[in-house]
Amino acid sequence: MRLKCLSLFIFLLLFCQFLFAQQHVCGTHIGSFDKEKSLYPDFYESLEELNIELEQKHKQALSKINRVKSNGEKKIIPVVVHVIYDDEHGGNISNEAIQEALDILNDNFNGQASNFLSKTPDVFANVRGDLNVEFRLAKLDPKGNPTTGINRVFSSLTYEPEPRNAVKALSYWNSFEYFNIWTVRKFAPQSDGNTLLGFAQFPWSGSMSTDGVVLLSSQMESGGTLTHETGHWLGLRHTWGDADCGDDDIQDTPPAYGPNWGVDISDFPYHAGIQNFGCIVDTLNPAGEMFVNYMDYSDDEDVTMFTKDQVKKMNETLEGTEDEFGYREYLWSSENIDSTGVGDGIRPPICTQRADFTFSAGTSPNVCLGEMIYLKGNKNQFGNGNIDSYTWNFGNGETDNTGSNPIFYTYPEVGNYDVSLDIVYSEVTEARSSSLSDLDIDNATQIITEVRDLIVQSHLKQELIDMGAEISSIQPYQIDHEFGVYFSPSFHFWRGVLKDTIYIAQYTNTCTASVTKEGFIRISPTSANNTSSSYSYSFEDPTELDADWNVVSDAQNDMLTWGFNTNSNSTSWEHTFAASIDGDASIKIDGFEAGAGSHEIISQSYDLSDLSDPAIKFSWSAAAVNTNPLNELRVSYSVNCGEEINWPTLAILSPNEVANAGLYSTPFKPKGASEWNSLVLTKSQLKDNNVIFKFEYIVNDVSNNLYIDDIQIGEEAVLSKMLMNSATPTLSLFPNPAKEKTTISISDFQAKKVNVSLFNILGDNVINLYDGTISNNIHNITADFSSLHPGIYFIKLTSEDNINLTNKLILTR
Repeated sequence: MRLKCLSLFIFLLLFCQFLFAQQHVCGTHIGSFDKEKSLYPDFYESLEELNIELEQKHKQALSKINRVKSNGEKKIIPVVVHVIYDDEHGGNISNEAIQEALDILNDNFNGQASNFLSKTPDVFANVRGDLNVEFRLAKLDPKGNPTTGINRVFSSLTYEPEPRNAVKALSYWNSFEYFNIWTVRKFAPQSDGNTLLGFAQFPWSGSMSTDGVVLLSSQMESGGTLTHETGHWLGLRHTWGDADCGDDDIQDTPPAYGPNWGVDISDFPYHAGIQNFGCIVDTLNPAGEMFVNYMDYSDDEDVTMFTKDQVKKMNETLEGTEDEFGYREYLWSSENIDSTGVGDGIRPPICTQRADFTFSAGTSPNVCLGEMIYLKGNKNQFGNGNIDSYTWNFGNGETDNTGSNPIFYTYPEVGNYDVSLDIVYSEVTEARSSSLSDLDIDNATQIITEVRDLIVQSHLKQELIDMGAEISSIQPYQIDHEFGVYFSPSFHFWRGVLKDTIYIAQYTNTCTASVTKEGFIRISPTSANNTSSSYSYSFEDPTELDADWNVVSDAQNDMLTWGFNTNSNSTSWEHTFAASIDGDASIKIDGFEAGAGSHEIISQSYDLSDLSDPAIKFSWSAAAVNTNPLNELRVSYSVNCGEEINWPTLAILSPNEVANAGLYSTPFKPKGASEWNSLVLTKSQLKDNNVIFKFEYIVNDVSNNLYIDDIQIGEEAVLSKMLMNSATPTLSLFPNPAKEKTTISISDFQAKKVNVSLFNILGDNVINLYDGTISNNIHNITADFSSLHPGIYFIKLTSEDNINLTNKLILTR
């Protein structure tokens, strides 16, 4: 298969046809992971510490297993599916659709595709492979808790995530214990105009923290792309070896000129013979190209098989050699089967669901006294249980057990209230086995028997007769393993159909799931009781965060379409003595752990009607972990007890402005005042008798830590003077390193004339970037350096009061 094509003319002709045909592609090929790392080096660098930890745990786990060959027994692989979705773009998938996708996956890998008999040429059918594997949804999570093996993550990263592996930071289980599958709504447009359907990580490349398969939710449901990408995950390459007439390192897949789109059984033999301008070996190969192979690009309905040598390659990944562990050997070890709960006949653990609730769409948990609160709990759209009852506890001694969802309630007094919800539900779980004796039939609600046709093949007719199969004869071809050429042998090949029986025991369980959210409801007076002329919060006392500010996290918490099995990684604001700009303490968001969504702190209400120009001042310090930060900080207000769904905005700090301290690969803690910025925000509408402020950190991607300190409320003139006296000028660059464009962010030069220029390493002034008076406290300059050669440069700022700042810029290509 290491063969050249006929001529430049033929190459150009076919290449034009190839370009015209290409539409849907896979993002997995040799070097694809390294390319991603080069595009987003800081993102992948931020994962290195986790990778080292995972590698160590993997080695420890392997050292403890009882290493035996499978001896023809089925290998069971635990699976976790992370469904990334949001309300705007969709992308959610039902439990039933996910199980159906795994059923298709299992059939395809075991040579039992529903279209195998009707759409596989006989010449290829006799080298059909059977991996003898079963992918099963995990029943126990990494902590040993019951699970459905499906995590639903509410995140905008379902739509065009960049880097494309960013979704893995939202939800991930140890990849040496679970096969991680992530689904998203849409990938970013490809530079060649193709549509990316999915990508995987080869077992020999990449990192453990990103190991698994990512694909479109639509392709998860169809099954074909999942099979293709799982083939990559087990070590297979594309049949054409990602090169014209390339080598896929598999002996019984014929040479292929390139990927095949839109080829089906009616085209057989395809690219056979010199007249088709294919690879030179095609002149000798009557079978043509194996367009029915799962590792080609043929449509889902036209791919039917893996080959025996492909199965051998995948088994090397699963079983290893006598001297070396297989990269995925621990996955199907008896130790891991027990810890993930996926063994044959094992009765699933009960109570796999979690209770959760939020405020109903179009309403808020912040209202004025006398207004009604609307709450809603889990709905059953994507769970696997039937809800029997809801019991609400409103945190003031009153409850409601009418089973209403959503619930309407009016609080009689001002205050912050804890809310609890108990949900009683019934769920149906099941265990399956080919042997009835494996199942707990005494406690089963019902036993289902599934009988289906099982395709078996052999060169020995008697072997199939002894099995009891209904047999038929086909005339096969023999494969020449040296050249990948098929030729007619002198014997027949035999195919049979057996009846295969699977027993499924179903169990119905009644469970109670409970959740309590502290300070979830905030009832404010219609007119604020706080009438002072100024307020100051430096968070020296940890109780300030609870007493005067309400912490709210909507991260991964929208229950409109969620089932019970939501993801739990959603940290929120916390008090810390790690850093401060005033005193010894501040409040913080852990960027590495923050769940996707909105993290808020909401103030008490203030009567600012007697102030001339009310304003709020605050300081922040934060860092990014890559050159493309995505998280924003929004400051807003309410004069209506927070009942507005969209609070009026005072300021939105862009991702580059938020990450004012630059790039840090390790957990960030500001070193001093130079890594803090401050803002004073005012608006005429703040002159009101019932003003509430909100700081909202919007998480769209993994980031580093964010700190807020020294929140001041009072007269704008007083706060502005404080800002001028405490300002520390800064100069930041994003991204850096940069390919062409970067944003230069300068702060604390308001009302000053500055000059910003680019210098090379010899000290020569290359470009004048800005010369003028800064009107805002934070000023951004977007610079295009696409005309410059890659290398090291320096951005220098000089102000009218002789302040000089310099930052190094690295240009790459």
